[in-house]
Amino acid sequence: MTASKLAVGLVGCGGMGRRHIGGMARLKAVGRLGFELAAVCDVLPENAGKAATLAEEQLGRKPEVYADTAAMLRGTRLDGIIVTTTPETHTAVALAAFAAGAHVLAEKPVTLAVADGLRLVAAAKQAGRKLAVAENYRRDPINRLAKALLDAGAIGWPFLATQSSSGSGEVVIITPWRHRQDRGGIVIDMGVHYTDILEYYLGPITAVAGMNAVVDAQRVDAQGVWHPADAEDLSVGVMRFASGAIAHWLLSLAGRGEPSWKRMVYGTGGSLEAPGDRSGKPVRVVQRKAGKDEAVPAEAVLKLVPDFALDATTAALFGGERLASYDLPWTTIDANLLAIEQADFGEAIVTGREPEVTGEQGLRSLALVAGLLAAEKHGRVLTLEEILRQPDQFEAQAGETKA
Repeated sequence: MTASKLAVGLVGCGGMGRRHIGGMARLKAVGRLGFELAAVCDVLPENAGKAATLAEEQLGRKPEVYADTAAMLRGTRLDGIIVTTTPETHTAVALAAFAAGAHVLAEKPVTLAVADGLRLVAAAKQAGRKLAVAENYRRDPINRLAKALLDAGAIGWPFLATQSSSGSGEVVIITPWRHRQDRGGIVIDMGVHYTDILEYYLGPITAVAGMNAVVDAQRVDAQGVWHPADAEDLSVGVMRFASGAIAHWLLSLAGRGEPSWKRMVYGTGGSLEAPGDRSGKPVRVVQRKAGKDEAVPAEAVLKLVPDFALDATTAALFGGERLASYDLPWTTIDANLLAIEQADFGEAIVTGREPEVTGEQGLRSLALVAGLLAAEKHGRVLTLEEILRQPDQFEAQAGETKA
């Protein structure tokens, strides 16, 4: 290992862990890999072995292999770790890393429960270590452009946002554990992406209210095997921003029939429609002029934000500083966005600055979804402040409501 590079460990070598190795390979390809993958760890030896082989093939160096996090932290000097295990294990793994003096980049959701997230944030501060959350949707160049347009006032004062989607039906989404209450549930697993992007676009959310349901108590996988599912797969709600704006939320992960996905922001001067994340499609802007709505031609959208430019790492990965669209394979897009997270984490360690998505921000995203799931039980609007102050009272009780 060269003295100039950070040493990073990867904990969790399943599908998500191997995707992160793909992200490292993309950084290496554009000459921006500022760390070395020194160790990999997984309780399943075959997963750790596959990850080590993949790292050797794509990064040119085989990391040390471990089946136990504590052994990895003792056996290999690490500046930081990337945690891609299931959410209920994040707390123990991250606490061990902080105790060993390592910084942590945790996959979303930051923890399984809000109370655990508060513990991690406090532990990171006490240890003087960075706690970052791997939130990839906001890193998409098109979401960067959308935020720049909103910040520039391209549609006036944004007073309403909608995040609405329906699809997936009764099938297992990625892995069966995502539909289990004791692993957080699919609404939390997917929802933290959307609460993060809403706050990224429009600033802090202060209050939430929602109704939820378990539509499918069983899910079928690609092999035709049915698995029990006890966590909500339908969530409908509203949120209030500190700015006064309101968000409408619909997350149906049991949708049959015609699938749908929509993210809109409505302002006093028009509207902005974002494309699906990781699609590379353009933002659509409509401006209100003299009482009439006029669509901004796609080729003119960048003119609304003359100072917009992507950071150097994103520009290198996606091929330009000022992108209004891009056309890349999904696997490349996915790896690029993970690479941007990793680069930000490494730079935060080296420079001492905070990562873009801090533990506090990841905790906010989790607490907002937990509030949407818990509000119906309490029969009122919940504030984010009270959820964070007394998390045990407002923690989501997955599976309580049946359709």
